[in-house]
Amino acid sequence: MRKIAFVTSNKHKLEEMQKVLLDYDIKLEQIEIDYPEDKEKEMEEIVLEASKNLSEKLGRDVIVEDTGLYFEAYHNFPGAQPKFVYNTLGFKGILKLLDKENRNARFKTIIGYCSPGKEPRIFTGEMKGVISEKVYSPEKNVMPYDHIFVPEGLSQAIVDMSLDAKNSFSQRGIATRKFGEFIKNSK
Repeated sequence: MRKIAFVTSNKHKLEEMQKVLLDYDIKLEQIEIDYPEDKEKEMEEIVLEASKNLSEKLGRDVIVEDTGLYFEAYHNFPGAQPKFVYNTLGFKGILKLLDKENRNARFKTIIGYCSPGKEPRIFTGEMKGVISEKVYSPEKNVMPYDHIFVPEGLSQAIVDMSLDAKNSFSQRGIATRKFGEFIKNSK
């Protein structure tokens, strides 16, 4: 089994991606270290720089992941700052912000991968849906937006789905499978 460092402090991202990557015989090793993220830059640029710098610093294969959320009602908002917006406004503020507005939204995940001395690669995934008008299953410990995001073509929020179901169509699942295929095909 191939081991790759995943620089993240988010246990939910680790769990989701690890579940997908087991099918590719890849084991993620979580490493929690801070690295600069200029949120004024595009997510692609952030993960390319971070994966390259971290692979050189750690001397091993590294992935980093960044996810943005985009409300159709507001141009590029919250973009690469969904965690900040949730931590600042909470569900109450987010739902109020979208009251009587277009509730369509999309998630975009970018995974950056790099080996020391090589050029980084990125893998992307997107998921469209709507922000619900209420918070589903608030007692469950999952990614915050899973409580209020209903994927396109479905009638339930992500929070009430199994991890396998979520991974089958989510933006992170899509990007992670692309990464897994790349690793599998580059042996």
